[in-house]
Amino acid sequence: MADMSSMKPAFTETMQIGIVVPDLEAAIRTYEEVYGIGPWNRFTVGPEMIEGEVMVRGKPVDWHGKAAATMVAGVMWELIEPHDKDDLFGRFLASRGGVGGVHHVAVKTPDFNGLRRQQAERGQEPLMRGRFSGIDIDYLDTERDLGVILEVFSGLPG
Repeated sequence: MADMSSMKPAFTETMQIGIVVPDLEAAIRTYEEVYGIGPWNRFTVGPEMIEGEVMVRGKPVDWHGKAAATMVAGVMWELIEPHDKDDLFGRFLASRGGVGGVHHVAVKTPDFNGLRRQQAERGQEPLMRGRFSGIDIDYLDTERDLGVILEVFSGLPG
């Protein structure tokens, strides 16, 4: 086994937990009324935010959807309601019997382009890739290695 003591971490901060839900408004009510988590900033993802093509498993897709976000102890919690039963999030929801759950964890990486190259060298194509509001985003195919999909950003808006 390689000596890991001199290896720099690929991920340096947890930034977001992405949770797929069957009904965004019902989920927000539960988080606020039962757990006191909120307030939530609702938003839609659509053509006005997307620059170029969104690719899912290497194929271009028409991407849009509804989501909401709030901060919990410095980590963004994002609720995502699938727009289409056959999109990345819709398939995840269906695989869990419509219950939903944690879909991905977004992490900060000190070298976005280096991480992209490393993943490509390993033969790993992103599950999803796109440019949203000036930020490149990759959903890494890490579920088999790490037990969760990781999302990485090329930077942060603002």
